[in-house]
Amino acid sequence: MENITKKKATWKLIGNIAFWVVLAFVFFYAVFALFTKQDENSSSFLGISTLSVQSDSMSPTFNSGDLIFVDTKFELADLEVDDVITYKTFVEVNGEEYLIYNSHRITEIEVIDGVYWFTTDGDNPLAVEELVFQSDIFGVWNGRKLTGLGNFTDGFIDFVKSPIGFFLFIVLPCFAFLVYEVIKFVKVVSDYNVQKAVGDQTALKEEAIKIAKAQLEAEQLAKQEAKVEEPKKEEN
Repeated sequence: MENITKKKATWKLIGNIAFWVVLAFVFFYAVFALFTKQDENSSSFLGISTLSVQSDSMSPTFNSGDLIFVDTKFELADLEVDDVITYKTFVEVNGEEYLIYNSHRITEIEVIDGVYWFTTDGDNPLAVEELVFQSDIFGVWNGRKLTGLGNFTDGFIDFVKSPIGFFLFIVLPCFAFLVYEVIKFVKVVSDYNVQKAVGDQTALKEEAIKIAKAQLEAEQLAKQEAKVEEPKKEEN
């Protein structure tokens, strides 16, 4: 009996853990999907903007595949030579142009008729110098980076927001939780029916005992009455 009680407690604990795991998955997906914005190799989550580095033009400061953190709130007038800025640019791949975000160091700043132009270059000697217009600037590198996590972050965000990610993080956990609840409900109903059947049998037994007891008392009373009547007949 004690072992059965322990097993029930263990399964109950497992069920509770499964419930919180499912809830955590759903909560994680909802928060991540709602508050993550991705634009090419740049992503933003709850106001924290990151960039997946696509080339070694800034090597050795950071390399291709690194994840760097970018401050998107800045003033143009506060930018200085040697700052590393992230900006929109176009790259050509197989004859087609694609918009990406690139990060290079400011080497020169010009203000022409109130408009800012920034000359940028990579730390790698093989990098190509670029002229960046003020409206193309996305943010300023704040000096923080995660080595080698850029490609992983991009792939993970793409996966989470894909139909497969939605299935794994929402549909599958909810279905598993639904199955668990159905099994739990069936078990509760089954236990109730067993208890009810046991209760009915107990009630029937008690009723049968009462009837048998009543019959026995009636027979005993009849015997006693018969014994009383026999002496009276003998006297007559």
